[in-house]
Amino acid sequence: MTSKILINKRLNLVVSTEVSIGVVKIHSVPVSREVFETFYEELGEVFTKSFGESSSAHMALSAPQLAYAALKKSAKAKGTWDSVKSGFINEIVRLSNIVFVGDKGWETLPMDIAVKRGILDEDAESEVLSALIFFTAITFVSPKSMAQGFMDMASALRSWELTSSNFTEFKNGLPTLTEEETSVMTTSSRVPSAT
Repeated sequence: MTSKILINKRLNLVVSTEVSIGVVKIHSVPVSREVFETFYEELGEVFTKSFGESSSAHMALSAPQLAYAALKKSAKAKGTWDSVKSGFINEIVRLSNIVFVGDKGWETLPMDIAVKRGILDEDAESEVLSALIFFTAITFVSPKSMAQGFMDMASALRSWELTSSNFTEFKNGLPTLTEEETSVMTTSSRVPSAT
């Protein structure tokens, strides 16, 4: 049973996703209030489009999948996509790291390097970005009373984790892998090297 973590302090989001090398976990720190305020109009529109017309259960199920597409469409319509991409999308990527089982046990990479190496393919990258945009919109736009309900529901449906741990603390808290577990995971699939 997982305990609820109230969204009354700055929390980080951990998203798990299945990729060719197995399950990877993406730990992301929220953007600063300054970054949010720079892009508040676009994120406000994402919130309205994602949460305005559905039941809360439907929102928790579909909105995390649609947030990236909603942001992109809204920003392109306003002519701000290049700015949103360079100032907001790049910032959430910069604040995100992945952890996965590699040859040496738990290994880590910045999210942008994981994308460049093909660990996160286009679909996985889009899914993760959507989750992080959803999380940002919920954290900054939604009233705190609503934010907690949305995040509890979305986390339960999508196996997300809210944590006050920074990335190093989160990684250090992962279970110790045995040599056998590591070799089983890495013999079936290898992590692509940087090119």
